[in-house]
This record gives sequence, structure tokens and C-alpha cells, in this order.
Amino acid sequence: MRGSVSKRCQCRTADGRRVKNCRKQHGSWSYTVDAGTDSTTGKRRQITRSGFRTKDFAEEALTAELTKLNTGTWTDDQRMTLGKWLDQWLAEMVAGGRSVNTIKNYRGHVRDAWKPYLGNVLLRDLRRSQIESVLAALSAPIDGDRPAGNVGRRVEKRSSATIDGYRRTLRAALSAAQRRELIAVNPAMGQMDSISTASEIDDDDEPVVWQPAETARFLEHMFDDRLSALYELAAYAGLRRAELCGLRWSDIDPDGAGLRVRQTIVSVTRKQITPQQAACPACAAEHVGRLFKAPKSRKGRRWVPLASPAQEALQRHGERQNAEKDFMGSDYQDHDLVFCRPDGVPLRPDRVTVEFERQARACDLPSVRLHDTRHGACSLMLAGGVPIEIVQLILGHSSPQVTRQVYAHLIRGEAAQQVNEAAKLLTRHRPDRRTL
Repeated sequence: MRGSVSKRCQCRTADGRRVKNCRKQHGSWSYTVDAGTDSTTGKRRQITRSGFRTKDFAEEALTAELTKLNTGTWTDDQRMTLGKWLDQWLAEMVAGGRSVNTIKNYRGHVRDAWKPYLGNVLLRDLRRSQIESVLAALSAPIDGDRPAGNVGRRVEKRSSATIDGYRRTLRAALSAAQRRELIAVNPAMGQMDSISTASEIDDDDEPVVWQPAETARFLEHMFDDRLSALYELAAYAGLRRAELCGLRWSDIDPDGAGLRVRQTIVSVTRKQITPQQAACPACAAEHVGRLFKAPKSRKGRRWVPLASPAQEALQRHGERQNAEKDFMGSDYQDHDLVFCRPDGVPLRPDRVTVEFERQARACDLPSVRLHDTRHGACSLMLAGGVPIEIVQLILGHSSPQVTRQVYAHLIRGEAAQQVNEAAKLLTRHRPDRRTL
């Protein structure tokens, strides 16, 4: 026998023993399953579930449990709730050295969605329909006191990409639970009906990108700024903010033709990192609000070619920085950083963004993020005929497909121009009816 049912009640015999087969209409039924031997302790593992109103209900539940055992789909969630598992999973992610920003996003999703809505649900009881309901609620327009979006922007409604981010966080957590055999199936896998597909996303979701003339106007406005070369590299090379702040002179080719992305600096708070992580690799001191780290993926560690304007800007910047070193003397804290404060201390990435937005407003240009200059760099390379596979390598995407998805709105314009050029092979043999 791998399982049995029994009745629990308070009836006792004259000598105080429990009545095994009480026929009175009270108490509850339970079942016990022999789940084999625990591979860790070597002890026999028995699982008991109780609270069934009748013997038939208990036997039905026992049969279902034995079926799972026989088919190899049985799991023991140890009566763990989703909320408790998410807390344990986040602690494991921190201990495993996951990216600080990744952990921050995970925590935000767990705090704002999964624990409030489904935190008390047992892992074994979690269903796809429940996840769909939460995602549908998150997709609804935000009324009343709206939470702030990125860089302080107020949002009327979360985008489909944001909603899918919530799903991907839960999917990662439940995949870890599945590997530990706490659940048999991950209900957060795959496309959710409550998340709009790419074809349903409104064109208004496309990011605002400066036209080449607007980017040129901004660069000329910043020409005499001490960090003008930072904006030149953002515009021509498409580097991320963290990559610009972490760039070292040793990462630049001796001939200046390109650079290697090998270090980044990201914005953090003291609560997000350990004292060991906070220590600067160059001076061992703590730079509040800044964390030195390597790019989080192999594709992020890459070589990036530099256009002539970017090379010239770096040369001017190097001369300016050498003058600052001479002026500061022994007070200069050399971190080998290309972009830093006048005393050599690393820049705070969040303050770089604030300064960029202030200068953009001074030029009376459309409001964009510093990160959006990557879109402009991508557009520039595509317009110049650079193959999408090369653009992907330069921007540090995992595959050309990712580049196509992220910059689909830019590729459309380039594709239309190429189609018009190809059409000339046919139309040149037809009369120009506009002159007839």
C-alpha cells in the first residue's frame, strides 16, 4: 500500500484509545501517502493531507496523488506559499551575485504585484488563470495617485513590455521552484492572453528619436562642455549610460579606432549592495550611489568602432583632462576613467541623465532619454548601410532578432528606402506619365 485514508474524531474507547472506524457523522477524513525515501536524509517520506468531509472525498484526493506518483509528476511543495518562495528565491538571487539592477527589478515586481495579489496562494494551487487575472489588472489604466515611471515620468497605463516584465519575473521564480521539484509545471511559461502582442501595440508606444539635424544641434550646443565627448560617443557609438561612465582609457585602442566595453558603472543605493560590492576596484573606497561591475552578458563585452568625430572628441577630451590633472596635482584621484569629475572621482550615472535632460531643454529639443541616443546611433548606422548583424554586435544585443524587435520602427524607414531603390529597376522602363 502506498497510501491510506483514515478518519479523525474525538471519540475514545473506555481505556482512552482513539476509535479507528467511528461511524458517527462528525470529524474529518485524511489520507497518508508513502512518497518513498528522501534522497537527502535517507528517511521514509510520508505526506498527510487532512480536512476532507467524507471518506469518498479523501479517497478521490488520494487517488489523484497516487496517479501523480505513478506518472512521475508528483511534487511536495512543503505547503510553501508563493510569497514565502519569492522571498527565498530573491535571497538566493542576491547570494548568487545577480546584477544589482536585475535584483531591483525583481524586488519591485514581487512587492508591487505578486505578493499583494497571490502571496498567500500555495505553490501547488497556483494556476495560470490566476496569473492571467493579475496581469489583466496591471494592464488596466491607472487611476488616482499614479506611481512614477522611469526617471520620474508619470504613466497613465503600463506598457505591454512592462506587463511582460512582471510575467518574466514570476516565470524565473517558478522555474527555480520547478527545478527544486516544488511544482511539476510552471504556469507562467509562454504567451499570456492578457498581454498585448506586438501587432496590438499602438504606434504611440514607439520611442521619440531625434532626427540627425536635432542630434547635430545638441552636439554643437555641448561642444565646449567638459563632457561633450560623452555625448559624442553616445550619438555615434550607441554606448549605454553605464558603459560611458565606466569607460577607461585602457579600454580604447592605441590608434583610437575603437574601444572595448569591459567595465560599467551603475546607479545603486547602499541597501542594494554589500560592503564588498561597494568597494571600488581602483581605490577600494566606497563611492556612494555608484557600483563598478562587468557587463552582465558575454555580448555586452564587445569591441565598438569609433567614427572620426568621436575619435576627435576623445582627443580633445584627453587634453582637457590632462590639464585638470595638472591643476589638481596630488588631489587628483586617478581611476583611469575617460569620463569623471574634475578631481577624477567617478560620475554618478543618474546625475549624468539629469544634466543631459537639462541641456536638451536648453536646446528646445524634443524630450528624450539619454538611452534614446542609442536609437539615433542605430538609425545612423542603418542609414549608412551597416548590416543589421554588425549593428547588433556594436550595440551589444544577444542576436540580430533582438535588434530587429527593439528598432523595428527605425528599420521600417530603411526598408522602405531600399524598396524604392529596387523599384527603380522596373519603373525606369516605364514612361513618366506625369509629363504626358
